[in-house]
Amino acid sequence: MGTVTGHRGRSALVGLAAALAAGAATAFVATGASGGSMPAAKPTDAREAAMRVITRAITPKPTTTRGFTGFQTVTIRPPSQYVVLQGFATISGGSTESVIITSTSATPARYQVKLRFPGEQGTPGKLHVKVQLMPKL
Repeated sequence: MGTVTGHRGRSALVGLAAALAAGAATAFVATGASGGSMPAAKPTDAREAAMRVITRAITPKPTTTRGFTGFQTVTIRPPSQYVVLQGFATISGGSTESVIITSTSATPARYQVKLRFPGEQGTPGKLHVKVQLMPKL
């Protein structure tokens, strides 16, 4: 019985030491190697960053058709002094699955939303797009 208790005692001690080492490593990583907080020069406000947001509400209509399925690509281009940072697209209203957003892509020159109209059934609703812009450097 003495060896079982001794083994358990050593296992508990090893586990405690491992937990303390993991906690110290986590604290070191969280505070950084310098011991201070990480530098964060993020703007607190989009106005300070000179950002701009374009908002569009579009009624989707298929521009091309293959079989019974329609397709549309919506492209939003920024003004000449801005570049696209990111964008968001949602569909509201209309019949369920009458329009599906198949993909979105953002490049500095444009934000693009690809739509599919499976079977062209139902009311499509509205496509709401928000594009965040930054000034060209």
